[in-house]
Amino acid sequence: MILSRSKPATDNRAGSTSSAKKSFPELEDFILKRDYVGALTLIEFLQHQGNNEVWPEVWAAWCWFHLGEYRRALDGYERVRSRKDLPEAISDSLPLDIAVCYFYLGMYKESQEEAEKAPKCALKTRLTFHLAHKLGDEESLMRAHTALRDVPEDQLCLASVHYLRAHYQEAIDVYKKLLLDRRYKKFRGPEMEWIKVLNNSSSNYMALNVYVALCYYKLDYYDVSQEVLGVYLAHHPTSTVAGNLKACNLFRLYNGKTAEAELKQISSDQHTFGQDLVKHNLVVFRNGEGALKVLPELVDVVPEARLNLAGHRLRSGEPLEARALLEPLRPAAPLHYTLRAVVAVRLYNDTGDEEQMKLAQQSFQLVGSSPSECDTIPGRQCMASSYFLARHYEEVLVYLNSIKSFFVNDDTFSFNYAQAKVATGFYREAEECLLGIQDEGIRGSFTYLACLCRCHVMNGDGHLAWELCVKSAGSADSFALLQLVANDSYRMGQFLVAAKAFHMLDRLDGGPEMWEGLRGAVCGCAQAAAAGRPRAHTDLRDALALLRGPRAHPRADHILRPITKWAQQNRIPV
Repeated sequence: MILSRSKPATDNRAGSTSSAKKSFPELEDFILKRDYVGALTLIEFLQHQGNNEVWPEVWAAWCWFHLGEYRRALDGYERVRSRKDLPEAISDSLPLDIAVCYFYLGMYKESQEEAEKAPKCALKTRLTFHLAHKLGDEESLMRAHTALRDVPEDQLCLASVHYLRAHYQEAIDVYKKLLLDRRYKKFRGPEMEWIKVLNNSSSNYMALNVYVALCYYKLDYYDVSQEVLGVYLAHHPTSTVAGNLKACNLFRLYNGKTAEAELKQISSDQHTFGQDLVKHNLVVFRNGEGALKVLPELVDVVPEARLNLAGHRLRSGEPLEARALLEPLRPAAPLHYTLRAVVAVRLYNDTGDEEQMKLAQQSFQLVGSSPSECDTIPGRQCMASSYFLARHYEEVLVYLNSIKSFFVNDDTFSFNYAQAKVATGFYREAEECLLGIQDEGIRGSFTYLACLCRCHVMNGDGHLAWELCVKSAGSADSFALLQLVANDSYRMGQFLVAAKAFHMLDRLDGGPEMWEGLRGAVCGCAQAAAAGRPRAHTDLRDALALLRGPRAHPRADHILRPITKWAQQNRIPV
């Protein structure tokens, strides 16, 4: 505190007061700048100063809504409604304001009930249109559709419902018309035909670039989406929605680390809008890390959260839990059909239920044959999967060959491609694909080992198949692998490998089929030696050694004696 001063404080008092009043911010200043936190701070100050009028509470609810805090906005509007003697302008608009809050909270029934209380207006028509889509009421949807006018607000509403119904090209067509009406300019190049740049960067229609970019993203044109998005980000670099979409494009074009680095720029605590979406996408970019902690609370909040959680459950070996997550949804998007098909395949493998196989095949067929997906990479993968389940492997190769260049280092694709090659007899190419796989999970599976053993045998390298059998000895699938190698080697005339495999099977099982296979394989070695084939004498000696020893088959002498006698007569050391 200044207790004494040498200069009087009487000069320009009126001017100072006028300057202070002039510099004191108004609520309108904050609203125009979209500084909703500042507006709420001013409203709180006014209420603290004793302002009990209804308008500050209305504006506070409005600001909470625009901050993405829909629950707090709803509570604010409910407090306003509980007041007495409301002005007519407020009382008429409250039901619609509350209905919109309910809509953003996903409480569509409650939103519909409130909307019915509101007087007829353009906003009510648009809200009714969206509610009809959310509630699956096609009759109300068409009725609201016919009520839409040829004005930007209603056309944007129509485009958004097209987008939500996965009609992305139809949505782009609506945006094209709006973009042309706003005097946009074209980029060069056929792939950029409808990418537009605003003549006036201050136009209120700048956000259309984000909507168009989002549609291109859904159509898998990630580079085009990125170009369109750059127009908006050049003017609004801190936008949460645009920054999130840019991160998603980077994820598709590059990898999760690049996308995460972009997303971290908009994931600070000071941003409240869109944080659920940011948290969800971080889980995706990190390849499912933290999925069980983050995704369950976002189910039915972020539309993709349920599908991604089901995918995580499926990868974790929980197909029943994945199916339970998918059952409440009505399939509408290709991704949902695809995921449902993969879950059904997994359940068929676990249970042998033929109905699951039919469901999987039909779901893959629907996606692969749909006009919007038939020429896309996922669509061709689905068509190949449908033919794979139907065992039409020639058709499988037609589709996989068309997209092979996009999956050069993809182990899963290589594994499926190799299986189709094995089934159609292209063993050399299949062997190359199988040996190039690096994923240890795939390399340790029975299907992988069985395919690789068959390729080795069919390519004349049965000894490599036998080495795989030795390495897998003691595993759950070792017996089945021995049977495959034994029979394939016998059929291809590689009798020593067949003899080793049948000998091992005879020791493990002791059935008559195993002894007959061993006997036939040893006789095959003797026949090869008699024909003078290279290394046949060595193979015969090794085969006869299998019939000797303390654990030899009781009837081994019936084969061993005549072959040994013949070998001695022909001076063949055995």
